[in-house]
Amino acid sequence: MPTRIIKREEVVRVLTDWREGRMSSEEVLRWAEAFYPSSSSDVEYADWEGDNSVTNEVLSALESLDMNLALPEDAPIYLEFLTTPPSRFDVGYTQFKQQIGAIDYETRRVQLKDVPLYLRFLRK
Repeated sequence: MPTRIIKREEVVRVLTDWREGRMSSEEVLRWAEAFYPSSSSDVEYADWEGDNSVTNEVLSALESLDMNLALPEDAPIYLEFLTTPPSRFDVGYTQFKQQIGAIDYETRRVQLKDVPLYLRFLRK
């Protein structure tokens, strides 16, 4: 089986579909799980710069979107990170982590308390 190369543009399409309601959170989660981690020889990311890949980081976050309590309204954060120019990974990643960290997770926990996808991560 040939190696599947995942490009930023493909991730952008998925995030845009999620943000605009054409894909559910469950569908995005299943999609991301299929391509992350890329440790298998059949998936690779096009934007590796040494040990860093924006695509890898975004797929890592989306593969855990239920645990991360991610919602379609967060898509712009991921989309902005995906515009990080080559050789600017560190700057883009720092900004990405700051934006994700600024989400009001306590409010989100209340908002998602009855949504099946997130329930196992909301139980105390």
